[in-house]
Amino acid sequence: MHDLREGQFKIFFGGSYRENWAADYTMSVSYSERRFVLSERIDGRWKAVGGDEELCESLNSPYCPKTVRQYFEGASESFEALHECIRRGLPVTKLGEFFHSTGNPITAPELARVLMDDCGFPLLGAYRTAAWCCDDICASDVDIAHLSALQPRTAQVVSLLRSAFVNSASVTCDSRDSFCRFPYGAVRQGEEVKLSFRQTGGRISAAFLVVYGNESRFELPMEHSGRVWFCALTLPEIGAYRYCFRIESVESTRWLCPDESGFIGKLFGTECPGFRLTVFDKDFDTPEWFKSCIMYQIFPDRFGFSDDGTAQRGVEYHKSLGQRAELHASIDAPVRYLPREFEKEYIPDDFYGGTFKGIEKKLPYLKKLGISCIYLNPIVEARSNHRYDASDYLRPDPILGSLDDFDALVKAAENMGIRIILDGVFSHTGADSIYFNKYGHYDSIGACQGKASPYYDWFDFKSFPDDYRSWWGFKELPEVEETNSEWQDFVVTGENSVVKTWLRRGAAGWRLDVADELPDEVLTLIRKSAKEEKSDALVLGEVWEDAVIKESYGLKRNYALGVSLDSVMNYPLRTALLDFIHGRTDAYALRNFLISQQMNYPRPLYYSLMNLLGSHDVERLRNALAADTDIRSLSREKQLALDFSEETLSAAIEKEKLCAAVQFSLPGVPSIYYGDEQGMCGVNDPFNRLPFKEEDNGLYEYYVNLSNLRTGSPALSVGEAEFSAPCSDVLVILRYIKGGDAFLTVVNRGGKSHDYEVNCVNAGRGIVKGHIGAISAEIIRL
Repeated sequence: MHDLREGQFKIFFGGSYRENWAADYTMSVSYSERRFVLSERIDGRWKAVGGDEELCESLNSPYCPKTVRQYFEGASESFEALHECIRRGLPVTKLGEFFHSTGNPITAPELARVLMDDCGFPLLGAYRTAAWCCDDICASDVDIAHLSALQPRTAQVVSLLRSAFVNSASVTCDSRDSFCRFPYGAVRQGEEVKLSFRQTGGRISAAFLVVYGNESRFELPMEHSGRVWFCALTLPEIGAYRYCFRIESVESTRWLCPDESGFIGKLFGTECPGFRLTVFDKDFDTPEWFKSCIMYQIFPDRFGFSDDGTAQRGVEYHKSLGQRAELHASIDAPVRYLPREFEKEYIPDDFYGGTFKGIEKKLPYLKKLGISCIYLNPIVEARSNHRYDASDYLRPDPILGSLDDFDALVKAAENMGIRIILDGVFSHTGADSIYFNKYGHYDSIGACQGKASPYYDWFDFKSFPDDYRSWWGFKELPEVEETNSEWQDFVVTGENSVVKTWLRRGAAGWRLDVADELPDEVLTLIRKSAKEEKSDALVLGEVWEDAVIKESYGLKRNYALGVSLDSVMNYPLRTALLDFIHGRTDAYALRNFLISQQMNYPRPLYYSLMNLLGSHDVERLRNALAADTDIRSLSREKQLALDFSEETLSAAIEKEKLCAAVQFSLPGVPSIYYGDEQGMCGVNDPFNRLPFKEEDNGLYEYYVNLSNLRTGSPALSVGEAEFSAPCSDVLVILRYIKGGDAFLTVVNRGGKSHDYEVNCVNAGRGIVKGHIGAISAEIIRL
């Protein structure tokens, strides 16, 4: 592209060219007898700074002929844009992501010439890219004879572009642009959305909006004004819809569907997956208090400890039932993961003795961290240390303490402005429970005692008593029949149901374990029941994928459509950030992911997403950043054999800071898994659930600073958000409240520093320029 040094380009004039055709019908162009000048942008204007003296004098003169000046500036900005595209790490086909030229009719043909002659684009590819970038693809106000003397090849390209404009259908559409789609993002049922595209060439005889989803499909004819085609759409039913445009032209039928980005339109010869459009319940909203929270997830057995004998007494209680609970002598004792000599397989009933009182003692630590919501993994009586095998839904596990201890914790937290949500494990119970009572440990008539049990119809016996439906085949977790009216009354809808009772006891909401296993109708009942008891109760689901388009057991789920859940766990964010940090994707992919969630999730849910980087179900964040491998797919033995050197673990601390800066800058609720703020290590279960320990690595104070920033201004929690990527290594997040605060988060994963320039006009801050160091993150108040 003839660039000599940063910001300087060689622009050629005159001479002649020759088309060279190869046997495979590809063409190259060779030039001869040309003059050149060096161009450089000085004080916002292109100037000739070297080369042919006569040309330089003419170009820098106020009397320079119009066409000469237009060609010089069009060529200069084309080369500059292509150079910037390479610097950003973008393919040239994505030039329109950042380059938009207006007012110069020669920019389009000169850009198309360079794309064809220097970049190997076919004519139609060059035409479409130039049409995306330039407002005048036909170079309508150009003196062809004069331009031919300046650059004969560019003059020829003008003719090619004009021919393509007439004969080849060409359009532009970007669903992120309010011109192409308004309003932005998901819409409420019954809300009108306006969809359009711009015709940039060809003769379109008719266009139709094609909408499908929610078991329906229909077409609407589109109107046009000049070269803008548009249609208004109102959808009365909630659903995850898609749309595309069927375009009829003189030569063919084409389909305008999104490219791999999901936003930018591309013409296809056959119908491809359309643009996404989420329609959610017209009355949907989520608790306001949660949108401004910072969450902290606690695995109760491993976080806060008390020396009053509570845990020991609880262990003795479990032993009195006939269970084999063990209490480690110290929190430094290694976690057990192998079966004991009398066991065929590992049973997680070794405890470290975390208690409600221990958590209460740690509240000042959490308050300093900025925490305003604690999510407790299950607390009800159960045989295992994780307590996802409930034995008694209405009683806290005595190892943790009593109901009075729980009440004291809730009240102490409330006095510090901290709410507590609980983990609801309702798709299954424990086999060793009041309800199933497989081992006869409980003084109850469980389902295993026969049809006389009040719980017998909760479960699905294929062959009584040993063959029954269980969660993913784990016989210690018998699945319940969630449609059973007696189960629903006991767990969900009854006046003294499990859902209502714990809310009455002070919980602020529920996180629902394995939401996939609960029918939408039951999830809706749980949400309704919770809000009957406490109008601002939170109901959040464990969902690992995109909650809008999730399917399970062959059914489309309505998690994100405003009827069954307030929010979900944002595991896709964790995956996207790890992929970015490890170099599996780049900043453009991460930007597109963030925009996709913003566009497709209903705003009330989007601002309530549980934005997690760690949890009890995945390896510790520090280990995930230190090892570029899928730890979760390895056996426990192979996980333990992984070599985490001090060097990689130290580097992981710096990478974690990058992830946390993004996490705390996004709409939604940042969630810290206990100990991640201390840089705790651990591969998967049970090694990611070790007793909490404080480390001296500066990470805790980093999180404290992030929390102080976020809680110090509503712009970082409930403000507007815009995402951009100045280059492949740098992500930028703009947060602002119109007329109020504005913040810019800049994250550089790369090993070298970068300059950046960000459009902050919508935040009232104009164009912001800056510099970001290698492997660093900054959150800047504008």
